This record gives sequence, structure tokens and C-alpha cells, in this order.
Amino acid sequence: MNDLAPSLLCITEAEARQHQAAYAYTLDEGPLSDWPKFFTDPCLYRITTRVNEERKMPLSIMLCDNQAMLYDRVEAVEKANVFEPHFYRHILSDSRVLSSQDDSLVLETSFICVRSMLDGRMDLFTAGKYVDHMVKHDGRCLFKSKTVVLDHSRIDTLIAIPL
Repeated sequence: MNDLAPSLLCITEAEARQHQAAYAYTLDEGPLSDWPKFFTDPCLYRITTRVNEERKMPLSIMLCDNQAMLYDRVEAVEKANVFEPHFYRHILSDSRVLSSQDDSLVLETSFICVRSMLDGRMDLFTAGKYVDHMVKHDGRCLFKSKTVVLDHSRIDTLIAIPL
């Protein structure tokens, strides 16, 4: 039996949407080292394509199943990868609840991500949707799983960044 008060276990749509917005803000503004803190441990973070999802193919472009793997992605972006300085901006739709229980919500949120270079060039980096299973843990809303479903299969080499 769980000793937490029911209000600490229930997750509201408003809390889930706030968590989603804070997640995108952290990806855009940093610090990137905070990204794994949005997930439970263990967790599931997966990037795939619409075609793979429609065909029920388990192929992933990126797959992390715990926070250590998420922190590894952060380290790869911050220390190992070398690339021209740039910034990202995520634009989110409102979230649609796919299912809910007292202690969790499954939501779908469309997104686009724009990449801006220091010289002023901008391009649409990617577009797709998030399918998120959110739970409340220790009074905090967290992603138990986040599946990033890209609308395309043309993958940029900088996909090491979280989306």
C-alpha cells in the first residue's frame, strides 16, 4: 500500500502540460544536464519514425531505458560531438489525453523543432509528435516513457540531441 496522500499520486492534465512545456524549455534554454531529471528511473526514451510506428516495427533511431543512458546522451552532446554552434526552438501543440488513470496519463503532443545557426540561417530540424506516459513520483510529474515519432525518416547527423 502506498502511504502518499491521494492528491500526491493523482496527475492532472494541467500538471502534465506544464511538465511538457518545462521539458521543451529545458531542451531549448538549458541546462541540458537537467534533461534526464524529467524521467523516472528506469524509463524509456525512444526516437522512431511514423512509418515504423504505423507498421508496428520496434526499430528506434535512439533508445535509452534508464537515466544513465540519458546522461550519456547529454555528455555526448556537451563533450564528445563537435559541431557548428547553433540553437533549437521547440514549438508544441496542446496535448491530447489518450488515456488516464488516477496515477498516470498518456498524452500525445505535436511538435516542430527549428534549428538556428549563429549566422542567421534557420531550418526546420524535425517535426512529429510525442507520445508520453506520465506519472507522479514524490509529488513530481515525470515521464515514465517518451516516444518521439518523427513524421519523416530523413535523419540529421546531429540527432544525438534530445528532442
